[in-house]
Amino acid sequence: MFQLKPGTLAMVIGARTPAGRRNIGKSVELFALCQPGQRFLNPVNGVMTTLPATAERALWLVTGDVYAFDNQHGFAFIRPEHLLPLTPDEVSQRCDELTIG
Repeated sequence: MFQLKPGTLAMVIGARTPAGRRNIGKSVELFALCQPGQRFLNPVNGVMTTLPATAERALWLVTGDVYAFDNQHGFAFIRPEHLLPLTPDEVSQRCDELTIG
């Protein structure tokens, strides 16, 4: 099974909210897996940001041609299960599975 890692590319394959659904099908770069209550420097806008402590789970901060819940462009928070890695090894393995199976 694959693992998501900072600095790698992934495709957004799902979302729970209407705002998040506009990002489905977009490729993104994984920046960091943010834990509830964690503070970090947003790489897109340079603002210190905190994932609310009330968040249900850790979310990936991703960058690219995507939109955040508040319509800011360039980054979004996405659940791990809504991301598909686009690493060369993973892509070739998936292609092999599709042609064999």
